[in-house]
Amino acid sequence: MKLLNPLRRVLVFAGLLGGAAALAVPARPLAAQAPAALPAYAPGQVIVQFKAGAGAAQRDAALAQAAARAGEHIHTPAMQADGAPGLLVAATQRPVAEAVRILQAHPAVEFAEPNWVLRHQATSNDPYYTGGSLWGMFGDGTSPANAYGSGAGEAWAAGHTGSDTVYVGIIDEGIQYSHPDLQANIWTNPYDPVDGVDNDGNGYVDDVHGWDFYHRDNSVYDAGEDHHGTHVAGTIGGTGGNGAGVAGVVWNVRMISGKFLGPDGGYLSDAVKAVDYFTNLKRQHGLNIVATNNSWGGGSYSQALHDAIIRAARQNILFIAAAGNGGADQVGDNNDAYASYPSNYDTSRATTTEPAAGYDSVVAVAALDRYGNLGSFSNYGATTVDLAAPGVSIYSTLPDNTYGAYSGTSMATPHVTGAVALYAAANPSASAAEIRSALLNGVTPTASVSGKTLTGGRLNVGDGFLAVATPTHDLAVTAVSAPASVTQGAAVSVSVTVRNEGNSAEAATVSLADDPGAGGTAGSAGAAQSVNLAAGASVTLNFAWNTSGASLGNHALTATVGGVSGETDLADNSRTANSNVVAASASLSVSSISPSSMKRGTSVTVVVTGTGFAPGASLAFQNGEGAQPVAGSVSVAADGTSLTATVRVGTSGPKRNRYWDVVVTNPNGQSSRLSRGLTVTP
Repeated sequence: MKLLNPLRRVLVFAGLLGGAAALAVPARPLAAQAPAALPAYAPGQVIVQFKAGAGAAQRDAALAQAAARAGEHIHTPAMQADGAPGLLVAATQRPVAEAVRILQAHPAVEFAEPNWVLRHQATSNDPYYTGGSLWGMFGDGTSPANAYGSGAGEAWAAGHTGSDTVYVGIIDEGIQYSHPDLQANIWTNPYDPVDGVDNDGNGYVDDVHGWDFYHRDNSVYDAGEDHHGTHVAGTIGGTGGNGAGVAGVVWNVRMISGKFLGPDGGYLSDAVKAVDYFTNLKRQHGLNIVATNNSWGGGSYSQALHDAIIRAARQNILFIAAAGNGGADQVGDNNDAYASYPSNYDTSRATTTEPAAGYDSVVAVAALDRYGNLGSFSNYGATTVDLAAPGVSIYSTLPDNTYGAYSGTSMATPHVTGAVALYAAANPSASAAEIRSALLNGVTPTASVSGKTLTGGRLNVGDGFLAVATPTHDLAVTAVSAPASVTQGAAVSVSVTVRNEGNSAEAATVSLADDPGAGGTAGSAGAAQSVNLAAGASVTLNFAWNTSGASLGNHALTATVGGVSGETDLADNSRTANSNVVAASASLSVSSISPSSMKRGTSVTVVVTGTGFAPGASLAFQNGEGAQPVAGSVSVAADGTSLTATVRVGTSGPKRNRYWDVVVTNPNGQSSRLSRGLTVTP
């Protein structure tokens, strides 16, 4: 057993019937704090991200206020590629909640949060399949049969067993990579041979089968640990058809370990590094990583983790997550009301530090038993949990070349991850958004989760789920936003939102045209822009509309998306917004007033001349003494060069000349002054 840093440990599994409650914070629909005990976090530790541009003095001052000192600086390759500044794990002498509040209020801090503790959510001719133990792999057409299984056996019978060109990441405990039912499907890193050198420069020396973020070394299996991770791996990718042991949902796949959980859980900071590890593997080496399996939970909302999941989503990596096993009572909770993380994250929502991914990569999974009932421990949610899968008494691989049954949403989740890998093998050009859509659209309606999951159904990888979908092509301009009024000569931004409403990834062209009406002159709307959109994804583009030389009056700005063949619905390919081009106003300036003098106790009509007088302008007199001149109703000339008003002045004041500033103020607040422009005589 490796020695642990006592300050490092503790996140949570979604299995072995150990769940974790969660607090409400932005992620899918907002939810209230769970009724169970508050989740644990690392004592004396906070995670901080400083704002871009914050100097060393500002960072030091913020830490000093929180009685904190800098510790580990996390700046993964995925963060660097994304332009993110990285995270600081700081040690604080204050209570963690107090330190977080102090740091969050400091102007140099983007966000601060506890270092939450996470834990797992566990509560063929292969003998355990043919013997009936692997009910989660059965379907209504397999032998043995179980209609509430995943239907994987039907997919195998149709010739769908996966591909070694498809990769999945297992973010969990480690994996016994030498297990006879796993070793053929464990990834071996060709880019970093075991030689004590970080050959691919990703920051992890000799990451031969993945990386151990818990112990901070390259050994992803440690004797006496890693039961949960090994069990998850067997459900995803246990070797099938070999006449031994169990079979996973996908028989041919490459599994990579991102170990961050140990016997006592793991830390949020390590979970962030694990998610980024897979994002960077795909970005750096082009590995076809289609999903990560996340059978764990705990803590409250974390912007650091949300950002990492968004970064992965932009690399077309789905995040398959356990819905959770309720609170301390082990009775399932409603995730719509009590948020459970990480399954409640939503990558279609931006944070203050990461833009949205354009689709939701998170798939939240509840657990069913062999009779089609929702597991008593399983969380649910009509808007926050997507589907159910087998998760009670699931037989799979365990360390020391053994096998055993576990229950939990931890066990349901790898059935879905395996299904994603099967689909990706059968549909190699499918995007993450397309795979997610196929997964959710392919469920079988199930009474026990009707109204308790988004789909109301259970995983079904049989019944044609893996068939190549008939491509549909449908792009739409869903919004055009332009200023209602633009001053002639100004350049303004016009935003255009385009959505891919078909089931195929598309490369398209978006343009903006200016129609000034008959006889008018158009402004310049800039060049057309190219976009690449996954199925169901949206993008917002900005066009610079330059009105220099544009005629006055209404301009119809029409955005159009095109360049895709086979579209059947062209009616929504264009959308128009209107903007009025108005004349530029001259600078406001007061040059004279006539007459320039008047007797006290009299009333006269004056004409003030200058430039830039706007309709509704007011006239006032300031900085004099005695009775103040007062202007009545003001009339402004159409060309804005003069205004007329009746001015009267009282009789009080000294018997000598008094001088008043003449002040004209436009409705927009702009004003101009003619110093001592009006003389009031005795």
